[in-house]
Amino acid sequence: MNDDFGPASLPLEPPAVPRADPGIGTSSIYRLCEEIIGLREMNNRQHKLFEQALTKARDLMQGSFNSFAADTQRAYQQLRQEFQGEKRAGLTALNELLDIAFDLERIVTARPTTGDGEALTRWADGIEVESRKVQAALLRHGIHPYDAVVGSPYNPALHERVGGRRVDGMDPLRVAEQVEHGYASQQPEFVLRRPKVVVTE
Repeated sequence: MNDDFGPASLPLEPPAVPRADPGIGTSSIYRLCEEIIGLREMNNRQHKLFEQALTKARDLMQGSFNSFAADTQRAYQQLRQEFQGEKRAGLTALNELLDIAFDLERIVTARPTTGDGEALTRWADGIEVESRKVQAALLRHGIHPYDAVVGSPYNPALHERVGGRRVDGMDPLRVAEQVEHGYASQQPEFVLRRPKVVVTE
């Protein structure tokens, strides 16, 4: 038996693997960590900016909605007050009209015979008083006589044509004459009853 334990029989060490430079790997990982940290910080900044923009938009929308709600509430209250006011004015006008109607009934039933001139004069005076009452009631409710201006252009929205004729020195479709005045509300453009006019041809 040959036990030769010489240097040649010892197991050989594995060949040495060349190691990379530890500085290269470390710097790559470091740069990667820096990039991740930078991305995270940028993400946080963008997230914060987004939250600020979202809060600002929400506040603007809330303010707009609150303003809209307040305007709607004010408009509703104003409309309600106007409606109540018009209702009260309408009831007042109806009551005045009823009073005048009762007065006219009494005047009609008290009509004198044709032979009594003095009684007929008093009866006519009573009718005149009631006519003044009607005009005063109209004025109290903001309704006033509305007259056409002779020579102004004819406007079907403002005038009721009842005839036509040629007038020297006036163009066609002009108001030549007012036959009967109309009535308007306190707003001049709101004509309740158009005046009756004769129009040039």
